[in-house]
Amino acid sequence: MKTLLLGAVMLASLTACGGGGGGGSSSPPEPVAVDPDPTPVESAPVTFMVDSIGVITGFGSVFVSGDKYEVEPDTSIIIDGQGESLGDDSDLRVGMKVNISSSESDGERTAQRIEYDDDLKGPASNVVLDTQDPSLGSFSVVQQTVVVDGNTIFDNNIGDNNADGDIDIRDLTAGSAQVVVEVSGLLISEGFVATRIERSDSVAGRPDVSDDEYEVKGFVDEVASDGSEFRINGATFLVVDGTSGTVFDDGLAADSSLVGEYVEVKADQNDAGAWVAVRVEREDDFDDDNGDGQVDDDDRNGKYEIEGVLNAVDTSITPNTLTIGSVTLEAADASDLVGQVGNIVKIKGTFDDAGVLVIDQSRSQVESYLRVQDQVAEVSASSFATRLGVSITPTGNSRVKDDDSDDDEGDHLTPQQFLGRVQPGDYIEARAFLDANGEAVWTRIEREDEDDMDCRIQGPVEAIQGASASDFTFVIQGVTVDVSQIISEDDFEGANGQTLGRQGFFDQLSVDDVVKATSDKQGLGCELDRLTAREVEFENNDGLFGTSSSSSSSSSSSSSSGEDSVDDELSGLPSAVTENTFVLNGRTITVVGSTLIDDSLVEAALGREIDSDDIAFDQLPGELTLADLLPTDIVIKVKVTADDVAIEIEDS
Repeated sequence: MKTLLLGAVMLASLTACGGGGGGGSSSPPEPVAVDPDPTPVESAPVTFMVDSIGVITGFGSVFVSGDKYEVEPDTSIIIDGQGESLGDDSDLRVGMKVNISSSESDGERTAQRIEYDDDLKGPASNVVLDTQDPSLGSFSVVQQTVVVDGNTIFDNNIGDNNADGDIDIRDLTAGSAQVVVEVSGLLISEGFVATRIERSDSVAGRPDVSDDEYEVKGFVDEVASDGSEFRINGATFLVVDGTSGTVFDDGLAADSSLVGEYVEVKADQNDAGAWVAVRVEREDDFDDDNGDGQVDDDDRNGKYEIEGVLNAVDTSITPNTLTIGSVTLEAADASDLVGQVGNIVKIKGTFDDAGVLVIDQSRSQVESYLRVQDQVAEVSASSFATRLGVSITPTGNSRVKDDDSDDDEGDHLTPQQFLGRVQPGDYIEARAFLDANGEAVWTRIEREDEDDMDCRIQGPVEAIQGASASDFTFVIQGVTVDVSQIISEDDFEGANGQTLGRQGFFDQLSVDDVVKATSDKQGLGCELDRLTAREVEFENNDGLFGTSSSSSSSSSSSSSSGEDSVDDELSGLPSAVTENTFVLNGRTITVVGSTLIDDSLVEAALGREIDSDDIAFDQLPGELTLADLLPTDIVIKVKVTADDVAIEIEDS
């Protein structure tokens, strides 16, 4: 830099002296001051454009899938297509899946536009509760399956309809009237994994009322040859001709070209109960960025991030292809995603000049297997601790929610606002996973509207103390679990609710096993660093859909023996038996880890008697396969859910 400046000075001096020879009588030029150590000129920061699809996890500003986006006065925020507000994120809520266009400079992102639109709207029906955790399960909206997992947020406006102190899936069936819901979620083949569920302001689907239609997003599977109807995931929508008939936007038409399109359908219900399409429009995840009037691969530029369920990946072709939710992308190298189909994933990358995604980072959803339910003992400026001594720190990545609140801001809180509401004696439920250093990362924290006194902790076993079933204890997250006061053998349970007894539980227990311990109902066994249990049980997972450890046994396949469950019973000869499916009476039945297998089928497959009742599929002895259990010449009887997931299988 000094050389360049001195060179410039010399050039200026020569110019001042003239370009020829003479001029000796000229006065010498004034000396030019030179900074002996000039300050380097800093280059302007590089700004990137970032398009993102993800779920809101927190506020202050807006956190989406763990990344922070600043909201400025000119940030455009659009909710359900109902006009634009500038700089006001007050209508956004935790659990909403949003599309964000932003700029990134020096690692800081500023949102230019945030768009939210629900994925489903209609009456909730066919509620199926999880046998292990009845706050989870699945239900249907316009024949689309909605999975409720450990991350699903229920808006307080759903109401505590069954008066049990919680707002969850069980409140969708209480009372005589159906609950009309709006669902935001991650697309799967059957419907959506719900990230947020709200109650609709009005009854939906009335033909004589505008703007109250059912809403369904999905891929069109089939169109009638005469264009009179089309289907999405088994739901049939009638097409009406005429000036007041079905409106097709974006160049769509009721013919074969509609098959495979990802669309939003707004529909009414006629007197016969059929769904009549009012409007059909294409759902695009990219905007017309280059202004050519078309939304296509040319609009894919800058940085791109997406979170969703990986539905397909193909590395046999170049470029590779992958489908996350409704978005199919060409990728330069998708090999890291092989084996992740069915899991919730997040990818980050950039598009090259050909519109091919170069993936910089990919990861699967981490299972939140650590869970605490307890009263708060003390609150500090940045965290709080429970009676058991578990310290919980909410961050912008934590889905914080205040159910014990009369206002509508309970799920639009910054960590500090949430902590400001928490008081000693409050009942808290929190979920976390352990990072590489063994530290808890809290993904969901709720202040509950209930007066429970007991405490519960679930997580991987850190240590086992004692040499026999009569005197053992074990440690979870620094809390010693004392089982000495458990009297009934039935209160030592396996992962699927089967009775193990004290000795059986001790024999099976190993470090890193995920176990849940529950205290007495009065909470007398809840002390600092110690839980005296009334019940202990092994856990398969936390009900989180899309985790690599248990994607085959997600909540969508959960069942219930309660009044709200919807199931069916089939009998016949099985056929087309695979690793986890078979065909019975023309229906493809899926077997999951919690499916109970009759002991007679197990004994027949082993060729010997066993000292056990029905056994969960993932607890079978001797590495038995489904083909071993279901020879095609034996008539079986199967209880299935509404989604054809096997609850119980026995010989007929």
